[in-house]
Amino acid sequence: MMTAITGATGFIGQHLVRNLLRDSEKLRLLVRKQKRPGWLEELSIETVAVDLLDPAALKKALTGCRRLYHLAAYARNWASDGNTFYRVNVEGLRNILEASLAAGLERVVYVSSSVVSGPSGSSPITEDRDRDELPYLTAYEASKAFSEKIIPDYLRRGLEIVVARPTRVFGPGLISEANSVTRLIKCYLKYRVCPLLNRGLERGNYVYVEDVVSGLKLLMDRGRAGQAYFLGDENISLIGFYDLLKEISGRPALYLVIPPSLALAVARLEGWKARKLGIYPLITEGWVRTFLHNWEVSIEKAREELGYRPRGLRAGLIATCQWLGYNTGD
Repeated sequence: MMTAITGATGFIGQHLVRNLLRDSEKLRLLVRKQKRPGWLEELSIETVAVDLLDPAALKKALTGCRRLYHLAAYARNWASDGNTFYRVNVEGLRNILEASLAAGLERVVYVSSSVVSGPSGSSPITEDRDRDELPYLTAYEASKAFSEKIIPDYLRRGLEIVVARPTRVFGPGLISEANSVTRLIKCYLKYRVCPLLNRGLERGNYVYVEDVVSGLKLLMDRGRAGQAYFLGDENISLIGFYDLLKEISGRPALYLVIPPSLALAVARLEGWKARKLGIYPLITEGWVRTFLHNWEVSIEKAREELGYRPRGLRAGLIATCQWLGYNTGD
């Protein structure tokens, strides 16, 4: 049985590919460019260069496949064209679901994001939380939420779709905006500085990348069509995250407290530079406001229905520190 993967060259995608290869799965990777990344050169995997905005090419690329992991997305802070988020994350999903139906696929695991459910407030939220009256804080968040709204139509048309909602993913691999937590860990270990917006009191959910991959495989095998599942691990404040990192690494660091007003002022300046000069912003107002909220989730649904068992934040941080070349004493 042939399994297709989009977004295979991204942070989570690379781990998923290697994991499925260990299971001897037959894979076809749908990539944006024909040039294969260096790590792919070492592997014998079929790749097809295709654009998510080309429905005919997508149908051709999926012909002969039975399952699809759809990870490809525009997951960045900013785009020079504000419509990029919608085109890639919403229309791109629509195109690949149409192609999946036309090519006769049986099952799709769509990788969305936990942010579609909105901030959590004072307690963890579940997948069925209704966020319709909550404003979207970023274009990425809005596009991912809108993308999920098109799924029911394809379920009615006979395509099995299960939705994954990963939380804040970290671990070894490509250090990009999609792996920004590992970037923070590296900054802490190398420079011994950890920025804390609003004293780092807001809580979020963090998960090791290999646990997300295990969750995706469980979704493909056991997830209920039409259902969404949070793939996360532990809820913790940012300062609690850094305190645990300090304990694991034995490396104390300078806690740099950044007032929200200063962060928003810097974000506005970065936004002006981006609009006027085309310089990619270090941060945007939307993302500053995002981190001024709690984003706690419950993973009980995935635990109970799938048997999902993440390893725990401590174990994930130890593995990441060791991959970055720092001793942990474990």
